Amino acid sequence: MEKELANYQANATQRIVKAGEDKLKQELLDSEIPEFAVHNHKTKAVHIHDLEFYSISHNCIGIRVQHLLGNKEYSVKQALRELGRKIIWLTNMQSGGIGFIDFDSDMAEYVNTDSDEEIIEELREFFFDLNVFSRKGCEKPYVTFNFGLNTTGTGKRFSRLLLKAYAEGDEDGNPFIFPNLVFKLKEYINIDEKSPNHDLYINALKVTSKRMVPTYFNCDAHGNKTVNPNNIGIMGCRTRVVSNLYGEETGIKRGNIACVTINLVQLAFRSSGNLNTFYDLLNKKMEESKELLLHRFATLCEKGDFSSLRRNNLYENSDKPIEEMLKSGTLSIGFIGLWDAISVLHNVRFNDAKDMSPYREEALFIISQMRGVVDGYKDECKLNFSLLASAAEGVSGSFAEYDSKHLGKDSCVCAKGYYTNSFHVPVFTNADYIQKIDLEAPFHALCNGGCITYVEMAEIPGKNIEATKEVVDYAYKAGCNYIGINFPLDNCNDCGFVGRIMNTCPKCKSTNIRRLRRVSGYLAEENRFTDGKRKEMLLRKSNIEFS
Repeated sequence: MEKELANYQANATQRIVKAGEDKLKQELLDSEIPEFAVHNHKTKAVHIHDLEFYSISHNCIGIRVQHLLGNKEYSVKQALRELGRKIIWLTNMQSGGIGFIDFDSDMAEYVNTDSDEEIIEELREFFFDLNVFSRKGCEKPYVTFNFGLNTTGTGKRFSRLLLKAYAEGDEDGNPFIFPNLVFKLKEYINIDEKSPNHDLYINALKVTSKRMVPTYFNCDAHGNKTVNPNNIGIMGCRTRVVSNLYGEETGIKRGNIACVTINLVQLAFRSSGNLNTFYDLLNKKMEESKELLLHRFATLCEKGDFSSLRRNNLYENSDKPIEEMLKSGTLSIGFIGLWDAISVLHNVRFNDAKDMSPYREEALFIISQMRGVVDGYKDECKLNFSLLASAAEGVSGSFAEYDSKHLGKDSCVCAKGYYTNSFHVPVFTNADYIQKIDLEAPFHALCNGGCITYVEMAEIPGKNIEATKEVVDYAYKAGCNYIGINFPLDNCNDCGFVGRIMNTCPKCKSTNIRRLRRVSGYLAEENRFTDGKRKEMLLRKSNIEFS
């Protein structure tokens, strides 16, 4: 069975769900979706994400705790218990992630007389619940908590305890996979040494150095700095929802409706090295992507089930006709394999960052052209189109496999078994963290639908938070919208040892090892990775070494 996501548990329910999804996808391809889009999807030219939800529901949502809990008075314990139940309810009504945009401010309302120890224990119980396979019966909910800006005493206290609870891990001290914690960076609030929440920033860096989480959202990056920072954040693994033709610029009570991913590498193969042909093909696939998203939007307006969202007023303009409600969301055109495509177009292989430098302007031109086209669709269609640097977890391998058979049989780009994510520097390239960030940072301003830059470390930084801070600070100043630190995170299931484990645990010699890695924005066990992502992981090189 082909695996599409790392966040799957192979159980009886999963087999039934997968069979139902496959049947529904085929029915949609046979009778609902336009023929040109079916051809693109089957030939791996343009992937339709969450195809089984095509006529049923939206992708993701940004929200506040109070939208789910109402105005009732709760203790922290009661609030977290009820929130856990509401997250399960909401995650099964959509295809993607849930982003709590201002989690510290939301939860500060419930911090009363409970002791620190009690709140930490309740948060850990909450995290246990979020790591149950409660989504479809075979997945964990994709939940993200954005925090770090609340400067009140209770807000800071909750943020500190949230970090401590996550750092402690489960009953054996092992890391939690979910939720994804995102620390929001903002000048004069937490970045500067004399800012009121700088201590929280340092605390977050300590936890990142131990657990790979939190990641960091830059409220001062291009496109963010003019918006109320309390109203924006990350939902899912990288999705960003900000600009809005029909109301306030915010990520709250809005989300991505649907997205597609264009296979840039296939376009490069079909161009045979001719850049004019490449741009012609790209424009055609973008136009077809637009038409497909418009068709999906219309189909959802006609057939989608948004009764619970509307009844509970969870989406902007829920009280208006469904079309008016969905207009508040975004339609994203994504892409994968930018540097692989350039490698094919020019018949070059990138071994070092310096090999990539001569092609940087061309790479930026390709993505700036795509952004210009997407902005044109926004004006033309009066809908919130955006450009997404796709995570494309499920297609990085399948795109390469298809193209290897049909177009690039002898190409080293296909031979590695996957395509490089979005605009990322290829993981096998020799590049230090400064080179990697400098190459990737300019793309963040272009990808307004969401993007991320990762820096790979060879070992767990642990107490070396200076190294983590150095990387995050540099990426922040370079203008990266969203920033993550990766490193091998292994733990022994028998004795609880956490660290870099080769074959056997250095403490008890067990081979019962759980290996956590970041797959496409969230943590996952290595043995759950898709084939493409597993092949990519084996080639990852460190961008920073510790002396």
